[in-house]
Amino acid sequence: MHLIKNFQYILAAIPLIVINCSPPDQRLFDDIDEQETVIIYLNKYHLDGVPREIGKLRRAKSLSVMYDSTGGWTIYPPLSGMQQIADFPPFQYLPDEITELKNLHKLDLIGLNLRTLPENFGELEMLDSLDLLANKLTISNELEKLKKLKNLKYLGLFGNKYDSTDIKELKRANPRLSIFYDFE
Repeated sequence: MHLIKNFQYILAAIPLIVINCSPPDQRLFDDIDEQETVIIYLNKYHLDGVPREIGKLRRAKSLSVMYDSTGGWTIYPPLSGMQQIADFPPFQYLPDEITELKNLHKLDLIGLNLRTLPENFGELEMLDSLDLLANKLTISNELEKLKKLKNLKYLGLFGNKYDSTDIKELKRANPRLSIFYDFE
């Protein structure tokens, strides 16, 4: 009898699991997919990471993605501690669909806990400005992808893990590149 009662509780929970396993919202970003300048606050869409639907924004020339739109800035840990937190979870990943946005000239991916960039990130050939502020990238692992962005004029790396060799190699590959990597 005790076994049957436990089984009833398990069966009662199953419909809840099925109900909560809904497919992604196919209408995500439909309200902005025709815009050339797009700013996405992930919390507005109740997201904790960049979804695959980002690939819908094919008309975008300028795209900024960040978690929230709070009016004031609160930075914790202090800026002096940014380098040390780069290797600690949570980590997020940027979906490959971002590389379908061939019209992008400006891309800001700010504070998204990104651990890596998609393998084909270099296909964003039109990019002239890329801000990766306050992510968790190890730039030495991303160098080859970043060096493929030949039109890049500005690159923001502050808040990621990098060293002077990374900066020199990026500058050697693209001498006109301005790199923001420190508050000096």
